[in-house]
Amino acid sequence: MNLNDIKDPQFLKSMKPKELEKLAEEIRVFLIDSITKTGGHLSSNLGTVELIIALHKVFNSPIDEMIYDVGHQTYTHKILTGRAHLFDTLRQTHGLSGYINYQESVHDHWESGHAGTALSALHGVLLAKKLKNEAGDGIAVIGDASITNGMAFEALNLIGSDQSLKGIIILNDNEMSISKSVGSISKALTKFRSMKIFMKWKRTWSKILPRFMMHFLSRVKRGIRGFLQRQNIFEDLGYMYIGPIDGHDIKSLIYNLERIKKVKKSVVLHIITEKGKGHVEAENDKVGAYHGVSKPSNGVKKGISWSEMISEIMIKIQDVEKTFVIMPAMEVGTSFSGFAKMYKDRYLDVGIAEEHAATMAAMLAHHQIKVFLPLYATFSQRAFDQILNDISRSDHHVVFGIDRAGIVGEDGSTHQGLYDVSMFNLMPNVVISMPYDAKEAMDLLYYGFFSQKHPFVMRYPRGSVLFDKEKDDVTFDLIKPTWVKQSDGRKITLISYGPSLDLMHKAKDELGIDATIINARFIKPIDEEMLHTIFKQDTPVLVYEEVANTGSLYPQILSFMAKHNYHHKITSMSITDVIVDHGHYQDMLKALHMDLESVKDVIKELIHET
Repeated sequence: MNLNDIKDPQFLKSMKPKELEKLAEEIRVFLIDSITKTGGHLSSNLGTVELIIALHKVFNSPIDEMIYDVGHQTYTHKILTGRAHLFDTLRQTHGLSGYINYQESVHDHWESGHAGTALSALHGVLLAKKLKNEAGDGIAVIGDASITNGMAFEALNLIGSDQSLKGIIILNDNEMSISKSVGSISKALTKFRSMKIFMKWKRTWSKILPRFMMHFLSRVKRGIRGFLQRQNIFEDLGYMYIGPIDGHDIKSLIYNLERIKKVKKSVVLHIITEKGKGHVEAENDKVGAYHGVSKPSNGVKKGISWSEMISEIMIKIQDVEKTFVIMPAMEVGTSFSGFAKMYKDRYLDVGIAEEHAATMAAMLAHHQIKVFLPLYATFSQRAFDQILNDISRSDHHVVFGIDRAGIVGEDGSTHQGLYDVSMFNLMPNVVISMPYDAKEAMDLLYYGFFSQKHPFVMRYPRGSVLFDKEKDDVTFDLIKPTWVKQSDGRKITLISYGPSLDLMHKAKDELGIDATIINARFIKPIDEEMLHTIFKQDTPVLVYEEVANTGSLYPQILSFMAKHNYHHKITSMSITDVIVDHGHYQDMLKALHMDLESVKDVIKELIHET
């Protein structure tokens, strides 16, 4: 089959199991070949090929609404709904999204890049269909790690308790989120997985025995399982529980999904899949290295990632004083595997539970434990209330590492790290910082732990930083919570923070202008002494920030100017009331009019006006 010829899933209805198995092989080969060229989520998509084929075989999208938690595992869904020909543009600027996207297809029913949301969305689908008297089922696919999220449990509780609704929940159990799943729920699912012997028996006997005999053996299996597994959380919550079954056995998947269609109550179908199936390295990956792969780079990588750098700093800080690290399921993404092995008693992965992590951090801080909480900028928003009430309000000394701050590029609109500054800025007591380079990261993190007692935020971007782990040392110097002049000039003042300062230097050099460049490494509190110095000069000011501008540094400076009656020409370059889509980083800067040429144009305009 030419996958590019697929227009919609209807062609699956007439296909036999053997043909579907062949199709699964073709899709898996296609995905491996395509993803290694464009980059994208590899392991999760290889693990759901048969499941998604079976779902589209049995159900009728878009009448039956299929909801995928996170949405990063839906490449087979995209192929079956007519998008195979676009895969060479996957995650590229103006290309195919790496997640579910409302604009791409009528078959894309739930758009969210954050884990644990699918069951709440399912509840909404079920109620909407009931209120509008619409036909069709609601199906949610959620991973074993995502279902441990508190939001997922809230929905699980409510759907199961409403006998007027029928929701279908596919629990995709592969023992992994990005990293290995953790916690009691994971252990409970392991008990379910111990029934794999029944899965193997069924696979063998299904090839020999007639259907009526298999139906009888299925009842026997349920009886034995019920005797061996005395507690089943899903049945206790009001669901019919089926499984665990082999999530790569298309015949079994179709059989059980067809059974489920006839059931009148909510059902949990527990499937066992192999993350990375069909790719040897991904199959054997137990830490999440193949969860997402990057597009091959033609250039020479300089330095290491900011995440690696922060991990190196945290290891070195342990020589000064032991700290505790709380990790919300991002050990590999934040490069903390080394730390986790070295300091097992000072490290805890809490799973996809940012809210829990924040409140737990508050209590650790309350007990005078120095605690580090690394969060992707986009995920920090999930713990807004806990950070505000449990940490900020009570002024608990928690140190936050805000990873992937700024434009993240290919992951798209749900993952852009543009709102953390605005969020933290409105919170009392919180100090917000961003380092320009590796050395400043060392000093700021040291300052955050040992020179102040307030909640401390250090944000850092997705890209790389110049640092050689073999040759360069991690060293600490005491710094003051002030801004730093990186150059001194009389024509214009350019204010920014983090690696964006490089853009200011490039613009200054290419224009050949006499400019003051200010490293506003402390975004909150602002350096009022430096601002007085700046505004005593009769020069225009440009504030450049790779964040949403509401609540960012620029409004703080305007407030300072109003308070002290300064009337200088000042403007900002930031992201104003727009959603930033997926695409290459430089393309996104250009689309937002924040690239080098745009900076130069704004500078020339400011200088000309004065």
